[in-house]
Amino acid sequence: MKLPILLITCVLSITGCATLPVESSSGYAKQSDVDVVVVESSQELKSTPLSCIAVFPLTAKKSNLKGAELIRKELHAHLAPTGIRLVTLQRVDAAVKMTDNSLGDLNASVAKSIGCDTIMVGEVTEKSSRYYGVYSEVRAGANIQIIRASTGDVLWQGSHTAVIRGGGIPFGIGSFVMNSVFAGMNLYGDQEVWVVQDLARRIVLAIPDLAYRGED
Repeated sequence: MKLPILLITCVLSITGCATLPVESSSGYAKQSDVDVVVVESSQELKSTPLSCIAVFPLTAKKSNLKGAELIRKELHAHLAPTGIRLVTLQRVDAAVKMTDNSLGDLNASVAKSIGCDTIMVGEVTEKSSRYYGVYSEVRAGANIQIIRASTGDVLWQGSHTAVIRGGGIPFGIGSFVMNSVFAGMNLYGDQEVWVVQDLARRIVLAIPDLAYRGED
């Protein structure tokens, strides 16, 4: 009887809980739970759905720059199936390099050159792995905004931290050994990629009314 209970505990500690978007009613609420996507939509977005999105490079600490680019790519990849018109990352990057930021707002200038005034920007808040012997976590978090580049108005913003857990609290010698194994396995393989994919998927799912709307 103990073995099935132990296996269920390990599985739950690895997979975590389901995530639902929570709308902030006043201002931009900070995320207080890793299983919640905190979002806020402007009245403009609620009345006028997005027609295109260009995903700009995300800001991050120097140690998280590679993680920031991976999160950006996954956001773009998860937006693609929605049908909304996307500007390719290569085109955005080329426009950023060619734009003289001393002439004014870089975002507005780049958005004008690529023909898409709604852009996705943001920052990586966390990209880390933690190991505690019988328990481990792989985490990826970001604050994301969709803004109208020409005015700087924020149309939508969301915050989330995705976590993949391994191991758990041991209740005996057997569970101590098993949790230690699960905790170690959680730090290898494609876990870092999976947690970023989960982060991007949940953020994109929280953006309302993404759909193909034809060319402007």
